Amino acid sequence: MSNQKQFVIGVAGHRTLPFEDMPKLTAEIEAFYRDMMKKHSETIVLSPLAEGADSLCAKLALDEGLRLIVPLPMNALDYRQGFTGAAEAEFDCLLSLADRVFVAPPEETVPAKPQRGFYYRQAGIYVVNHCDILLAIWDGIERDTTDGAGTWETIKLARGIGKPIHRVAISAQA
Repeated sequence: MSNQKQFVIGVAGHRTLPFEDMPKLTAEIEAFYRDMMKKHSETIVLSPLAEGADSLCAKLALDEGLRLIVPLPMNALDYRQGFTGAAEAEFDCLLSLADRVFVAPPEETVPAKPQRGFYYRQAGIYVVNHCDILLAIWDGIERDTTDGAGTWETIKLARGIGKPIHRVAISAQA
């Protein structure tokens, strides 16, 4: 068991997960959590709860008895506008089970007219800066975006500061 009091796993991943990958993803994420729990006395998962990988990782963390901390990119009411159907109910449920929920503070200068992507990026930066390891549910495609938000962009940030990354591979996204 590590002497470190808290070990924080940050989550980044795609919003759309291939249905055929779900059994493998679930098993790999659960195995990763169990391994971290064996090595650290207190393991916490830091997830912005985006639809897809973020929510899956949060749900599995709670199933394993881990604490969940949620740095939202914006207030919950505005954030949920980007969710589809059943994902809203799952979001509400996960929020209610989290130990702590807050809006991630901007880590960069706020532009005059910020778009949603700016706030998603800020949540990604927060996760990277406050985790001990990044759990990346990623298809392996290095896809830059105009707003610097997204799975690859978050992985790039983590790599840039030498943050350890544990990748769980998914099928390439269309």
